[in-house]
Amino acid sequence: MNRIQFLPHFPQRLLGLLLTFLLLLIPLPALAATPERQPLTLELLQESLKSPIQSEGVSTIDLRQFVIDLTNENTDFQDQFYQQLQSQLTRSKTPLALDLSESLIQGEFTASKLGLKTALSQATLPSLLTKQEQAQLAKDARFISESRDQVPSITVFRGTLKLNQTRLSGTINFANTFFLQHLEVSDAVFIQEVDFSGSSFSQSVDFSNTTFGREVNFSSDTFFDQAGFTQVEFKGMANFSLSTFHGKGNFSQAEFVQLANFTGTQWLKDADFHQVIWRDRTLLSKSRFTQSLLLTEATWEKSISLRGSQFQQPILMRDASLLDQMDLSNTRFSPNAYVNVAGMTFDSDEAKLFGDAGHVGKILSVPRLEGNEDVLRNLVRNFREQEQIPDGNSLDYLRERLRREQLWGRLVGSLFQLMNRQDTPVRSRHWLIDALHWAGLSLLLLLSADGTSFGLVFGMGMIAIAYFGLLFWFLDRWRRRYPKPILPTSLETLYMVGSGAAATVGGAIAIFQTSEQPWLTLLCLAGILLPIPLLLVWRLYRQGRYHALIDVTYFVEDGGMRQLRLLIGRLPIMPRFGFFRDRYMPILWDRRWNWLNYYDFSFNNLLKFGFNDIRLREEHVPGIIMTLAWYQWGLGLAYIALLLWTLSRTIPGLNLLIYLK
Repeated sequence: MNRIQFLPHFPQRLLGLLLTFLLLLIPLPALAATPERQPLTLELLQESLKSPIQSEGVSTIDLRQFVIDLTNENTDFQDQFYQQLQSQLTRSKTPLALDLSESLIQGEFTASKLGLKTALSQATLPSLLTKQEQAQLAKDARFISESRDQVPSITVFRGTLKLNQTRLSGTINFANTFFLQHLEVSDAVFIQEVDFSGSSFSQSVDFSNTTFGREVNFSSDTFFDQAGFTQVEFKGMANFSLSTFHGKGNFSQAEFVQLANFTGTQWLKDADFHQVIWRDRTLLSKSRFTQSLLLTEATWEKSISLRGSQFQQPILMRDASLLDQMDLSNTRFSPNAYVNVAGMTFDSDEAKLFGDAGHVGKILSVPRLEGNEDVLRNLVRNFREQEQIPDGNSLDYLRERLRREQLWGRLVGSLFQLMNRQDTPVRSRHWLIDALHWAGLSLLLLLSADGTSFGLVFGMGMIAIAYFGLLFWFLDRWRRRYPKPILPTSLETLYMVGSGAAATVGGAIAIFQTSEQPWLTLLCLAGILLPIPLLLVWRLYRQGRYHALIDVTYFVEDGGMRQLRLLIGRLPIMPRFGFFRDRYMPILWDRRWNWLNYYDFSFNNLLKFGFNDIRLREEHVPGIIMTLAWYQWGLGLAYIALLLWTLSRTIPGLNLLIYLK
C-alpha cells in the first residue's frame, strides 16, 4: 500500500530536481547585472592607493564595486577622497589608471579635484609630465608655445579613467579637462547633468550603452581619436556644438530624446549616425564633414537642420525615415559629394525636404530605380509643392535615366536568352517593345533631359533653324555656273554664312551648358538633320535642274498682310488656286536683307509661328526641294510637341496644374 502511494509522487519530485539543476546552470541576468557594492571608507581607499593592481599591463587604482558617497553630508570623506586620489594620480612617475567600474557614485563628481591643474603654455607645463604627455597637450588648439598674459588653464587627467557599468547619481563636472589616456564609460548611468565642455580626449573614448538621464554638454570638445557613443540614450538635451572629431565619431543606434545640438562641429573622419532615433530637433548646421556622414536607417520624428554645412564626401541616408522637415539650405557640396536617399521614406504629411532652389535636386541621388520609385515620386512631389520646379525636374530626369539603365540591362539579358532559344516569338515581341522604349527614352533624355531643360530644347531649335535656313538659301540662290550663272552676291553669302555660323555656335553653347552629354546630344541632332537632307541635296546637284522659271525664286510670301500669326495649320507649299497667286509674290532677290527671308521660312516651317507667311511656289519646283520642305515641316511638329511638353514641366503655375491635380 505504501509503495502504491509513493509511485505517483515520484515524477513530481524528479521534475523538481531537474528544474533546480537547470536553474543552477543558467545564470540569472538580473542578478548578474547587479553587483554587490560595499561602502568605500578611507581605510579601503588608502589600501587601494597603496596597492595598485595590474590591469591590461597598466598600474590601476582599483575602486570597483563600491558605494562612494561624495554628497555634501559626507564632507570629510569627500575632501579626503579627492585629496588622496589627486595626490596619487598627479605625482606618480608613470600614469596611473583609475577604475571606478560597477560602483555607485553619490554626489557631485568633479575632474578638477582629481587631475593636475595647469596652463596650456610651454613655459608653464609641470616638469613631472613626460615629454610624450607634453607633446599630447601641444595638440590642443588652445596651446600657446610662448608665454603670454592670458593663457587658458585646464585639468590634465594623466591615466585611463574607467567608469564601466558605473552609476553616478549626482552632477558630473569634467569641463576643461584634457584626458591623456583612454576614457571608458560603457554601460554607465548618469542620473543628473553631465558637463564635458571644453575638454580634449587624446585617446579613444567609449560611452557605448550609456544612459544620460539629463542634459549632457560636450560643447567645444576635441576628440583626437575615435569617439564611441554607440547605443547611448540621451534623455536630456545633448550639446556637441563646436566640437571637433579627428577620429571617427560613432553614434550608431543611439537615441536622442530631446534636442541634439551638433552646430558648428567638424568631422575629419566618418560621422556615423546609422540607426539613430531623433525624437526631438536635430541641429547639424554650419558643420564641416571631411568624410562621409552616415545616416542610414535613421529616424527623425522632429526637424533636422543641415543648413550652411560643408560636405566633401557623400551623405548616406539609405532607408532613413523622415516624419518632419529636413533643411539642406545653403549647404556646400564638393564634386564628390551627394546625398544617397535610396529607400528613404516620408512617414507623415509634415515630412518635407528643403534646400536651395536649383541646387538641392542635383545633390540627391539613388543608385538604381528598382525599390526607389516611391522615393523619387515623393521627392518630385515635395519640390513641386514648394514650386522648386528645377529640383523636381532634376529628380524626374534622374528617375528616367535610371529607367533607361534598367531597360538596357533587361535588353541585354533578353538578348542572351533569345540567342540560346529558337522558338520564342512572345519573348521577341517583348524585346522589340523594350528596345523601342529604350530608344525613345534615350532620345528624350538627350534632346530635352526628359522635358526638364528648356535651354537644351531652345539650343537645338536655334541650330535646326539656322541649318535649314542655310540649306534653303543655298538651293534657291546657288543654281548653276554655266551657261548663265545664277549665284548669290558675295555680300549676301557673307551675311548668310556668318549669321548661320553665329546661330549654330549660340545653339551649341546652350547645349553644352544644359546637357549632361553635350557631344552625344549634338551627335543625335546631327543624325536627324544631316543624312536625309544632304543626300537629297547631293542628288539634286548631281542630276541638275532643267525646268521652267529656272531664274525665279522658289519662295513666295503673302503680300496681303504683315502680322504676328500662329501658322500651326500652314503647309509649306502655296495653294494651287489662282486667287492665291495674286496674293503670294516672289521674295525679292535684289534686296540686301533678302537673306532674312530664308530664316523666316525656316522659322515658320519649324515653329509654325511668325510675321511673314513665306512658302514654296506650287509650280516648277523640283520634287527634292519640296521633299526637304516637308521633311522640316514634319520635324517641326515633333519639335513643337517637345517644346510645349518641356514648357509644361518648367513653368511653375502650369506645372502645378498638370502634375499636382
